[in-house]
Amino acid sequence: MTVLERELEDMYPAYNAMAQLQGERGAEQSTRFALEAEKIHAAMYNEAKQTVEADGDIKIGTINICSVCGYTLEGAPERCPICGAPRERFRGF
Repeated sequence: MTVLERELEDMYPAYNAMAQLQGERGAEQSTRFALEAEKIHAAMYNEAKQTVEADGDIKIGTINICSVCGYTLEGAPERCPICGAPRERFRGF
């Protein structure tokens, strides 16, 4: 199991479950945001890896990251689908 798989399947779900059990709403929200952001990061990584393995070069535009929860994508939505932050809270790279 890779570190990324461990984060997605074990680490963040366990942290989130513990936060829920202890009634720590802030920690629960934080770990949920982190898990959802890591799912996006994993998909982007896998796409880039497959392209490189096929001797290609991935073409991407501006990558935007939600400054509230870490949601990452190419482009920027009107509102973050994870935390609901407005477009203005995204930072482009």
